Amino acid sequence: MKFKRTFLAALLVFVIGAGVAPAATGEYVLKGDQVYRTVKGKMKLLEDVGIERADTDAGPWAWFLADPEAPGLKGTKLGLRFFRGKEGKPAGFLPMEEGAASFCSLTFSPSGDKMLVSWGGLPVKHLSLYFIDRNKGFVEKASFETAEPPFWIDPNRFAFSTVDSDKGPRVEGMFDLWWCSIQLYDCETGKTTLIREATATKNYALNGYDRAKCALDITESFVKNAKDWEDEDKIDDKELSLPVPAAR
Repeated sequence: MKFKRTFLAALLVFVIGAGVAPAATGEYVLKGDQVYRTVKGKMKLLEDVGIERADTDAGPWAWFLADPEAPGLKGTKLGLRFFRGKEGKPAGFLPMEEGAASFCSLTFSPSGDKMLVSWGGLPVKHLSLYFIDRNKGFVEKASFETAEPPFWIDPNRFAFSTVDSDKGPRVEGMFDLWWCSIQLYDCETGKTTLIREATATKNYALNGYDRAKCALDITESFVKNAKDWEDEDKIDDKELSLPVPAAR
């Protein structure tokens, strides 16, 4: 699938308050695993809405995709609706561009004060890092072009596979084979550490993080000569387990 870069249309609006205001037209309410939409003073159950959740040190988060094409959501804005805490209080909205929402995924840091949002079709995705500020809401701090999903290492660091889109695909017309390296980003310092760098004959994919071993699970793909990328039979793979550098 060809990669088409997409960008968010607006910043997240994040609401944290002591209570929830009376429901207004178009407002969403979370009760258990069910979402209700208030229209003309009446609460209507959205039966086809799927809730996603994350438990963090700052408390639980929940969210769902509000798609105006879905039953009961006509007239709503396309994007992600957030809820926070055991009470499921409304906690913000992330607008999405059409065509990006279906490929969107997100993950919170263990501390619950940072969030990674990934969107875009395979094989190249756009990844944004947000800090959660009680006064300013979600504040975008960094963005990257990536392949596989990122993995949080600790409350301040995450690993990801970065794509060098400036070099383009390794083989003309093959949009599933890019120059991919493995990097580690430190949210406190804003610095990136290179774990494995792609070369003319080597490529890397991030598969996971082994917390017990504090190591990254990586696949190294390699060929003898750069021109061999054109022939899948000449591409070999091996699995690597690489220790994560200690935090500075």
